[in-house]
Amino acid sequence: LTSSTALLAILLCFPATAAEAASLLLKNADIDTMTDKGRLEATDLLIVDGRIERIGKNLSAPRARQVDASGKRLTPGVFNAYTHIGVVEIGGISETRDYVAASEHFSASLDVIDAFNPLSTAIPHNRIHGVTRALVAPEAGNSLFAGRASIVNLSGSFSNSVEKRHVGVLVNYNEFAQQKSGGSRAAALAEIRRAFGDAQDYARDRERYLAGDGRELSLAFEDLEALLPVLDGQQYLLVKVERSADILQVLKLGERYGLKLILVGAQEGWMVARQIAAAGAVVITDPINNLPRKFETLGARLDNAAILHRAGVVLLFTGMGWHNTHNAFLVTQSAGNAVANGLPYQAALQAIFSNPAEVFQLSGPGRIEVGAVADLVLWNNDPLELLREAELVFLNGVEVP
Repeated sequence: LTSSTALLAILLCFPATAAEAASLLLKNADIDTMTDKGRLEATDLLIVDGRIERIGKNLSAPRARQVDASGKRLTPGVFNAYTHIGVVEIGGISETRDYVAASEHFSASLDVIDAFNPLSTAIPHNRIHGVTRALVAPEAGNSLFAGRASIVNLSGSFSNSVEKRHVGVLVNYNEFAQQKSGGSRAAALAEIRRAFGDAQDYARDRERYLAGDGRELSLAFEDLEALLPVLDGQQYLLVKVERSADILQVLKLGERYGLKLILVGAQEGWMVARQIAAAGAVVITDPINNLPRKFETLGARLDNAAILHRAGVVLLFTGMGWHNTHNAFLVTQSAGNAVANGLPYQAALQAIFSNPAEVFQLSGPGRIEVGAVADLVLWNNDPLELLREAELVFLNGVEVP
């Protein structure tokens, strides 16, 4: 053998290089890019070292693993916009339920993410069904303010799961708030205004208050500190609100304090859709909620999402129903129900794929484009249909087993 032939023979005995081993070529997929390029029919996509290297027709990569994706859909990873993923294991067992602190000592500053468990069994269960990210929210115990919400990925990593520790503070302005404020929504709204006023007063003279010379405040210093990024417009105020009249009060509150608002629930949002859009408020809703289970949801209807969208409201979806944590992947079914009741198909995709990335300013997920980290799902059918399954999932450039 010549030296060159011998070298070739030796190299052929070794496995592919790391780059080659990490390469995957998807052939003939229908790609929902969630960019201005729209859907690309029967298109190839090459992933190298966890990043999308090429998108186009008739791509070749001889050393890459190839997957025939003909007739299948490729989308970004699914985002569920309101969950308790990682902070509850079994809802009926209090020892595994960390999303609520039933004590008046904890309010706006409660960091529910401190209890986040990346090894929760709900995480791989949802991940293999296409969910790659979620908003983790606290629930209020004995106060109007529940605490701070966070964004996590479902990688299961102790070091990298929490992508945004603080995106906003959650407050209640609903029937729960009415009950916790002496039986009146007026008192609840007054409490919220007082908290904001106290936070602004505290920020103007921290030293005096910390020295104990200031007037009595409605919240602890830690809670007031948590509200300051909200009042500065750096973070969102997430408001659990349903009734149309209550939504209008929240919008006035937002205008008064210059807040970035996210309305959570908003089952009667359709009645005041134009006002919500004019205020620039985002809505997190479950499109299947249409039953008047409470007095504040007497006007709930299945085309709520469609009406909000027509008015120009940015939508994020959660669901479906009480399954929004342990079976968070069913948010795709809720999105499908929204389409069945008048929401344009592309708008439903945006609500679970690209809108969350834009609202929470996530740089990686939500779009399929060259150079992006692979965060995507290959479906064997329409992702909003019941009879479909995720055949391939990439999260932060890593293929999910």
